Amino acid sequence: MSNKARERKSYSQDFKLRMLKEYYESGSTKYSLCKKYSVDYVTFSRWERYFESKTLSLPSDLTELEHQVYMARKKSESSKATGPQTESERLREENLRLRKALAYSELRNEALHELLKIGREQYGIDLLKKAGAKR
Repeated sequence: MSNKARERKSYSQDFKLRMLKEYYESGSTKYSLCKKYSVDYVTFSRWERYFESKTLSLPSDLTELEHQVYMARKKSESSKATGPQTESERLREENLRLRKALAYSELRNEALHELLKIGREQYGIDLLKKAGAKR
């Protein structure tokens, strides 16, 4: 045994939430996810307990990612409780989830274009690549 102390790693809340979201949505095991991201299993379990115990009174209090993790957790809990689904029910749910993801992506894209427009108008910075420009 070595007396060498472990280096303490610090993870951002965004990283923790993204990892939890992937865990709840992908259905992969905690162990495989921890191995993939080189995170200690106990540390990951601690994050999970922390965010499960967090009182989530109103969705407006949450960041978008926290809300997505919360909803993914609730969905995984409810799917375990309801039992097996028929193929058509599963496809309907997936279709609904994909439609929501598309709507969110379109809204995000619109917001980013508005941000680029403001940058161009107020600061004179054009960040869009020209379609025909080649090196």
